[in-house]
Amino acid sequence: MNIGNLLLFISLLSTCLAAVFIFKNQIKTSILLIRIAAASITLSVMFLTYAFIFLDFSLYYVWQHSSAELSVLYRIAAILVGQEGTFLIWAWLSLLIVLTHVELYGMNERTNKIINMYAIIGCTFLLILSIIMTPFRSIYLVGDATLPSIGNSISPELTTILMPLHIFTAFAAYGFALIPAAMSLAYLTERDNMPKIKNYLRLTWLFLSICLISGGFWANRLLGWNDFWQWDPLQSATMCVWLLSTASLHAVVRFNAGEYKRLLPLLCIGVFLSSLFTTLVARSDVFGSIHSFPGTPTWWMIVIFIAAVFVISLILALKFDIQEERYSERIHVFKPSHTFYFTILILIIMAFIVFWGPVVYLILYFMGKDITISKEFYNSLFYPLVLVLTYLTGICMLYGRVKNKTLAYVCIIFFVMSVILSLGIPFNTHTVVESQTGYFFGKIFGSISLLSFLPAFFFVTGNVIFKMLKDFKIKNRTASLHLTGINFIHLGFVFIIMGAILSTSFSTTYNFKYNISEKDTYKENGDIGVRFLDYDVKQIGADWVQFLDVEVNDGRKYNATSVFLKSNQFGYISRPAIKHGLLFDTRIEFQGSLPHLVQIEAINVKIKKQPFASLIWIGSLLMIAGVIFTISSDVMRRKHSKFNN
Repeated sequence: MNIGNLLLFISLLSTCLAAVFIFKNQIKTSILLIRIAAASITLSVMFLTYAFIFLDFSLYYVWQHSSAELSVLYRIAAILVGQEGTFLIWAWLSLLIVLTHVELYGMNERTNKIINMYAIIGCTFLLILSIIMTPFRSIYLVGDATLPSIGNSISPELTTILMPLHIFTAFAAYGFALIPAAMSLAYLTERDNMPKIKNYLRLTWLFLSICLISGGFWANRLLGWNDFWQWDPLQSATMCVWLLSTASLHAVVRFNAGEYKRLLPLLCIGVFLSSLFTTLVARSDVFGSIHSFPGTPTWWMIVIFIAAVFVISLILALKFDIQEERYSERIHVFKPSHTFYFTILILIIMAFIVFWGPVVYLILYFMGKDITISKEFYNSLFYPLVLVLTYLTGICMLYGRVKNKTLAYVCIIFFVMSVILSLGIPFNTHTVVESQTGYFFGKIFGSISLLSFLPAFFFVTGNVIFKMLKDFKIKNRTASLHLTGINFIHLGFVFIIMGAILSTSFSTTYNFKYNISEKDTYKENGDIGVRFLDYDVKQIGADWVQFLDVEVNDGRKYNATSVFLKSNQFGYISRPAIKHGLLFDTRIEFQGSLPHLVQIEAINVKIKKQPFASLIWIGSLLMIAGVIFTISSDVMRRKHSKFNN
């Protein structure tokens, strides 16, 4: 047993003993053991990092993903590439978050003891997965292997700062999701007051949002997916986690008003369990996906753990006998208790859709039926729900700031405009689904014109701006910061949806073909002009790299270089050039040739204009800034409260 595995076993033993001592009410000992567990797994991560940096190929995982060709940054980032490393990082982050919670809030109260008991059980399970799928396995245990001198490295597609950002933030979100789940189980067990849960939910939502945003940016820019979102199985499962997190954040607002006493804790537990489900999807070895890992022997343990926690949570919730508050007085239909109810309901339905897609695929696969869940399935079901959700967002933003009758009239006018646009666009142009065949819902909802979202977009944008002007009058700095954060989050949401619709469904593609002899030749296609500047082929070891330099005129004149790699190890990899702009992004993709035929083959260039893609990035920044503002305002409020006390 090497030092890495030894440290993991010490961490596992410490968490098990910590749970026992919490149960025995020996708090000081249990806290010491949690510290030892966190320190041990931190040392194991440091040991693995050292092995990756200095190329210790005696570890199979290091040989599998590191090499001397990688910079130090990407050697460290390569820890996140394989499933063994991600299990370790997940367990490490979870233990650090639990330790931080213990240090901040202690375990003096009975509820805190139970919270930490459940959280430590979750960490113990993740440690068991990490030990079974250890990244510290010796290479000498793999057949008749001898110590190699060259590492296997990682695909050039992964050598981007977006890779560690995308993966690390996902597991940071999963780590933060453990605390709300533990708090919820403690709340259902004790039937006492719910601990302060909101900021942990916000941090889960923040990191998961960064994960999804960076993944979309990476997919469009570096992986050659030609789009921000593909409804990949793991994307769908991750979206389920994000939707449940969003529903939880809405439910916690009404929870403080006496509602959702059962629903909120179940949603928080569902966020953590759905993060485990994404792990199961990624490691099922069933989906032909860029996110897929080989199968894992731990799959049955994950299934049993999810099922056990789900059943226990359901039993505790059904036995929960606290009555929710009901209000009998007559209030307008747009009151928050109504709009929040429908918002949460829609988010749960959407989460079920993205959960059900991979589940059906898995069930049918093991029944011997191989099917593909197309993006049309998700788009046709999601779009009407997103449209209604957008109008609910606009209603929430304006409620209480204008007369209820005025709000109703404005909402009806904009919604009627959406209905007219959804059905009144001829020849099925720019519809939700390009071909309304096959799916029942695709035929019904797929024929809706995407232009129907325009009134909803302006409805929400106008309402948020109106609300922000009203909020500027608030003199309390903490309240003002909180409200600004809420405004930014909802404005960012509609910006992202609008940007995604316009940049994908209204994009235009232009094809150009050149011969090698046509250098400095200018060609036009529609409103795009391209001048072929240079073409170069370089051989690097067994790989061939092709560079195409062009001058593009799309209303802006600039030079761009696209790269096409033929890797002997990783296959064909395309790195398109992207020119960002406020009105549109331009993507220049070089469809490379086989190197030995390059003198007789034409050079094909595909240029794709994505209108208003900037709305996606602006919306993403607004959402991230918004949740940071809300967390900051809560921290300021607590400091102010302590100072006054």
